[in-house]
Amino acid sequence: MTRKWFFIFTALAITAVTVFVSDQITQAQRPDRSEMRDRHDGGRRGGGGRLSPTSFIDGSWADLTFTVSVNDETLLKARPIYQKHRDNLAKALREARESGDFQGIRGIMMEIRSGFTAERNAVLTDEQASQLEEIQEKRMQQMMPRGQRPDGGSGRDGGGRRR
Repeated sequence: MTRKWFFIFTALAITAVTVFVSDQITQAQRPDRSEMRDRHDGGRRGGGGRLSPTSFIDGSWADLTFTVSVNDETLLKARPIYQKHRDNLAKALREARESGDFQGIRGIMMEIRSGFTAERNAVLTDEQASQLEEIQEKRMQQMMPRGQRPDGGSGRDGGGRRR
């Protein structure tokens, strides 16, 4: 009888130790919640985290492909334009990181953006180009942090801070 209780106690102890160790291992692998929040919203409670410099081009491609009504022929004409300017931007960012010169990158980014917009709009109709610009302007308004918006809003419906 004592042997039976010994085996039961040993089995329960091994199970408890296994559960404890596996919990500790998974906790060690899970990022801290504050790290996850910082990663997703730039550390701000209301969102508005950092954007990737290529997000303008990436978002424009998604908007053109899924929101603006364009045919396949137009998409085939637009794709090399998007690819060229995205590659140029990535190259400029890589060079800035390697050299450590981030002061001149803003001018290069603006130059790439204006060239991209001009070339992209050349393959679109005026209606498609204005529709795409309107979509992108709305997105930028929603992503701008509070205090930097022309309308002073918060990016949430109602314009004010919710409690």
